[in-house]
Amino acid sequence: MTNQFFALIEKRDAEKFRKFRTGKFNTKTDGILKKNNSNFVLGLHKGKISKSIWDQIHKHDQIYFTLPKENFKISGIVSKKSKNSSFGEILYPGELNSKQIQYFLFFEKLDKCNILYHEMLEGVQSTIRIEHGVHKIQKQFVSEKPKNPTLKKFSPEENKHGRPKKSKSEVWRFVRNSKKVKELKKLYDDKCQICNQRIDLNNGRFYSEVHHYNPLKKQSDDDYDNMIVVCPVHHIKFDFEVIWIHLNGTTIIDKHGVSTNEKILFHPNHKLDKKNIESRLVI
Repeated sequence: MTNQFFALIEKRDAEKFRKFRTGKFNTKTDGILKKNNSNFVLGLHKGKISKSIWDQIHKHDQIYFTLPKENFKISGIVSKKSKNSSFGEILYPGELNSKQIQYFLFFEKLDKCNILYHEMLEGVQSTIRIEHGVHKIQKQFVSEKPKNPTLKKFSPEENKHGRPKKSKSEVWRFVRNSKKVKELKKLYDDKCQICNQRIDLNNGRFYSEVHHYNPLKKQSDDDYDNMIVVCPVHHIKFDFEVIWIHLNGTTIIDKHGVSTNEKILFHPNHKLDKKNIESRLVI
């Protein structure tokens, strides 16, 4: 059985984390990745990983990553590890502590996951205070899929069609400022800020959607500088983290940080706050 670990990345290292997630570094780093048959690499400061933990990490082990207090959304299977005193200056040129970054984890790919922050910390082996760095997990979060899954064969009785049963449930949701939503839709004439499309409902009525770029569940602002008008397709892409807005505020990029050849346009009286754009690029 492979080991599992999780890594807490300091907020001040959010840019390093973004480079790791997107795999976008520099030409010299690309050469290191190619030499190690990998697509992603994360460098760790020598003070952020103990020798005992480093020695326990092996090829094919799984590591989950996040920033403090945020849910774990990505993980990777270790393809190689390396202790090197020169890689830090190559990967992170200009960083004051680049010489102290000497432990490197390589991955062929990164996968999405959704594990709550507190659930992950409950799985740590030690009872010591959880600090930034890498920690070993006792609880296994991912179980292997059956090699030959089969569909259940239903009996004729189970295959009969009938009306679905009703059940009562209670749902909690954020109460959004509907006035601001309506005014923003009016400002853009119900047209998507990316593709300029809108849905014609006939009788002079049109349909569009408003997306809170920095999700309200993260205690973000329900305000114009956190809202964009989009069509349902682009709304879904944002919700499922298929696309983001580049730091330049206009270019649409994919999960690898590569331009999708789309632009998001803003009315002169409207723009996104930079903090909201940055919040999605360090997830």
